[in-house]
Amino acid sequence: MKQVYLASPFRGDYDRNIRNAVEYSRLASECGVLPLAPHIIFSQWCNDTISQQREQGLKLGLALLEKCEELWVMGTEISQGMEGEIRFAQEYGILTYYVRYPMLKEYYPVSTDEISLLSSEDCRKGSAGKDYTDCLVVLSYERLKPEYRNARNQLWIATHGPGCRADGKFSDTVHLVHPVDRDMMAVSRREILGIPSEDTLELLQSAYPDLKDRLLPHTQTLQTGEMEELGR
Repeated sequence: MKQVYLASPFRGDYDRNIRNAVEYSRLASECGVLPLAPHIIFSQWCNDTISQQREQGLKLGLALLEKCEELWVMGTEISQGMEGEIRFAQEYGILTYYVRYPMLKEYYPVSTDEISLLSSEDCRKGSAGKDYTDCLVVLSYERLKPEYRNARNQLWIATHGPGCRADGKFSDTVHLVHPVDRDMMAVSRREILGIPSEDTLELLQSAYPDLKDRLLPHTQTLQTGEMEELGR
């Protein structure tokens, strides 16, 4: 069972925040993962209002996070302690997902297969500001219904639409087509995480053999575009 670290606020309304963490853990367990919420565990003997004990609790939390496969950042409020957990996960290459609506388990980053879902960390740096026209792009997992939620279904080709350009003035709509199934959909640019990195494409082609031949032309287009950009 996959071990998942649940990061959420603790300071402030301690009782409410612990109740929230318990609920997040319950919902996550129903999704088939082993949830580990640090302030449910360590608050039993580490008093967060005492500086020395708080530091001990944070240290123990990071030691626990190091043993986990994924970090789920629960909600949009990021506390100081959570910032440290996010930095730690980035440093140690722990997959990080941001769960905007933690009370709704249909927003939890659970894949329908054994391949982890893609995040913004699987995209090329700075690609979120690029023109997406004719590029492979990574769609946010939240845009997919839970029964279709896997990395294969996050990879699409952006064909056209005013939202392909980051400075689209009238609409942020981007039209997509799936490289294999040829399914089509229109999404908001905000629902696209960016252009997949080379490592991500290699991983996907290895995990999903039916993608390999379909991705090659667009991979070559991206490489050509990068060379032209470097030559300017």
